[in-house]
Amino acid sequence: MKRTELMRLDFGDHRPTWSIAGFILCVLGAAACLAVALAFNSALNQRGRLDGELETVSAHKPRLSDSPARAAEAAEFDKMSRQLSVPWTTLLSELESASKDMENNVSLLQVEPDAEKHLVRITAEVRSLPDALAYLKRLQQSQTLRYPMLESHERIKDDPEHAIRVKLSAEWRA
Repeated sequence: MKRTELMRLDFGDHRPTWSIAGFILCVLGAAACLAVALAFNSALNQRGRLDGELETVSAHKPRLSDSPARAAEAAEFDKMSRQLSVPWTTLLSELESASKDMENNVSLLQVEPDAEKHLVRITAEVRSLPDALAYLKRLQQSQTLRYPMLESHERIKDDPEHAIRVKLSAEWRA
């Protein structure tokens, strides 16, 4: 018997192929990576320096709430500014025009705003419950008020006309 020898076929060229252009590109890529790393390090150092300066400035800055008296004064100022931000002119003119649209069947007794919640509570007297519902429907068509709701109603027994006192609430748009 004849013994066959294994034949090895290698179609690949295993010689390293380094060209001058490849070597130059490799050096340029490494130089670019080094430049980016140096710029990043510089930016980190600058950020650390600025953070230190900010801490120094905020440590020396006087605070408004250092004393209880100043804290109370700041709270009172905030409350006053919220009260002054109530759009009285538009609210009252809208309520007045809604009352006139109801042919004066609605008498406004009290208008109480809650500036923090942008909520207004309205107390009024009407002649009948359908008048109250019609007034509520008219307020729902308002551009100034949002979500008007009837909170309560009661018949006034001491009144000879048996008027109905209603309490409404609505949010106002800023």
